[in-house]
Amino acid sequence: MYLCRVAQAMKNINYDLIKLLHTTLDTIWRLERHYVEDAEKVNCHSVSALKQILEDEKKHAETIREEIKMRIDAGVFD
Repeated sequence: MYLCRVAQAMKNINYDLIKLLHTTLDTIWRLERHYVEDAEKVNCHSVSALKQILEDEKKHAETIREEIKMRIDAGVFD
């Protein structure tokens, strides 16, 4: 028997928040590990824009994390 038939499925909003956090953290990782460094190596004018995007993504990740925590604390993260 499949696990999804045994356990109650996660609510869409909770899944969406987890998926969004994962995607945002992946974007942060790529910016930190590759994109900014690649632009710096070739002295590209996009360095400042990429650094700003990185900072924005970090803020977004924190907002999503806070929303997940609020749902957990309220007992509605299931």
